[in-house]
Amino acid sequence: MQDYQEINVLKETRKNASMAVSAIDALMGKIYNQEFAYELAAQRDRFQNFARKAEAGLWEHGLMARQSTLGKAMLWGSIQANTMLNISTPHVADMMIQGNTRGITELLKVKHNNKNTGSYANELAEELMDFEEENIERLKRFL
Repeated sequence: MQDYQEINVLKETRKNASMAVSAIDALMGKIYNQEFAYELAAQRDRFQNFARKAEAGLWEHGLMARQSTLGKAMLWGSIQANTMLNISTPHVADMMIQGNTRGITELLKVKHNNKNTGSYANELAEELMDFEEENIERLKRFL
C-alpha cells in the first residue's frame, strides 16, 4: 500500500514540475522583459530538477515516467489563447502565479489522499510546494 501511495505522490510531483517546464517553454518566446525572462529561466531549471528527481523515484519503483501528449497540447493551446491579445509582463506573471497556485493545490490533494508515503516522495512534494510558494512571491513584483 505504501508503494502505491508513494508512486501516486511521485507521479503528481513529476506531472506538476513537467507542466511548469512546458508552460515556461511556451511562454519564453513571448517575454520581452529581460529580468522577467531571467526569473522564469531560473524557475524552469529548478522545475526540471524536480521532474528528474521524481522520475528517479518512479524508476526505483520500476516505473518509467510518461509524458501526457494531450495534456501538453492542451496546456500549449491554453497559453496561446491567454496570450493572444495580451502578452504584457503583468499578465504573464499572473498566469504563472495561477499555475503555481494550481500546482500547490494539486500536490496538497494528492498528499492528503496518500498519507502513507515514504519520506522521499513526501519530502520532494513538500520541497516543490515550498518552491512554488516562493515563486508566487517573486512573481508578484512583475504584476
